[in-house]
Amino acid sequence: MQDTIAAISTPKGTGAIAVIRIDGEKSHEIAKKLTKLDKIEYRRVYYTTLWYNNEILDDVNIVFYKTPNSYTGNDLVEIYCHGGILITHKVLDVILNSGARLAERGEFTKRAFLNGKLSLIQAEAIYQIIEAKSELSLKISLENLKGRLGEEIKSYREKLMRILAEIEVSIDYPDDIDSDIDMILKGLNEIYETIKEKVEKSKKGLHLSSGIILTIVGKPNSGKSTLLNRLLYEDRAIVTDVPGTTRDVIKGEIDIKGVHFIIADTAGIRKTDDMIEKIGIERSLKEIKKSDLILFVLDASTGFTNEDEYIYEKIKDYNFIPVWNKCDLGKKIERFQKESVQISALSGEGLRNLEDKILDKVKNIIENGESSHVTTQRQLEILERVKMYIKSALDNFDFGYELDIISIDIRKALEELDLLSGKKFSEDLLDTIFSNFCVGK
Repeated sequence: MQDTIAAISTPKGTGAIAVIRIDGEKSHEIAKKLTKLDKIEYRRVYYTTLWYNNEILDDVNIVFYKTPNSYTGNDLVEIYCHGGILITHKVLDVILNSGARLAERGEFTKRAFLNGKLSLIQAEAIYQIIEAKSELSLKISLENLKGRLGEEIKSYREKLMRILAEIEVSIDYPDDIDSDIDMILKGLNEIYETIKEKVEKSKKGLHLSSGIILTIVGKPNSGKSTLLNRLLYEDRAIVTDVPGTTRDVIKGEIDIKGVHFIIADTAGIRKTDDMIEKIGIERSLKEIKKSDLILFVLDASTGFTNEDEYIYEKIKDYNFIPVWNKCDLGKKIERFQKESVQISALSGEGLRNLEDKILDKVKNIIENGESSHVTTQRQLEILERVKMYIKSALDNFDFGYELDIISIDIRKALEELDLLSGKKFSEDLLDTIFSNFCVGK
């Protein structure tokens, strides 16, 4: 926190403009020296020249920010130079030679967190805004940056604090104050049910930001790979008339009306003596277990076969859509007539109906993700521990334990909520979170 740091904040490559940040107590001194500006106004854009060893380095725009009114909460400078690779790195090198050091991954945002400009939830939201792959995940991350999840956590904390205060007063002044045990129990039960519902929604919707897992299964030569390529709008999978061509799981990513999916084409599932094909089938079965939704591809030109029945027995307990493919070649459709979608993966016929059906089948995941605003595994695990401690406190009431014992679980729940928001943290935790950021953010 005492060092002056610098980094390029725009992506590598050639562009019109590159942004370089300098943060720390020497940032203004370095910038003034390089620009030969004397008197400055904060948060004003200056068009000026960068100098080094009495030679012109570049013409730039530059803005000075004064603590605490900056992104990091420290003295901060942003330089907007020409976006060539050589000139950008030359400007950065001069800044580093003038007394700054190269920033680590996410160090600017880490300083913003440590200076109280952001909560840990908001810092995670910034990373997810940058990494967002769908309109929906971007929307949720933006809402968290504005404090949506943070406000919910704050309300949980306030309710638990009021309950703990009631318990503490009765412990400290047992002869003067009679605690309303029924009110304490009611309050704990209410917050337990609220967090329990939050955890359940979060489990279902957590991977909305990383991608809903969609797996294509079916017998060999049913058109799975053709369907994958059609959905991806590219040739990712090898397509031939030879059954068993796909021997491994092939993955890609698609966006359907703002929802991000990770889609996988699996090896055709059938009984076989081919050792390599068996390995592919085993991987297919593992992929099924990880899926949120399965596209069960059936060949409309052959109808429902014993091989299809074999696959159906493997997937019948999972969330799946029967997809009758090759409908342009004939329609021997004896099963799943009402709930199926009929397509031709080769021509693209029926693909829009399939996309609508996919969205309908994962509607629960989308709704839970939108309402929970829990976007990381860290957040979910902490909420699960909060739920566990509150449940323990309620159980201890039933067991007849004294209030001071019950208060221990409530304190632990409060500590977990402080971990979630970042009021309490460890260096290892921060290193783990901010190491995912790019340098310069």
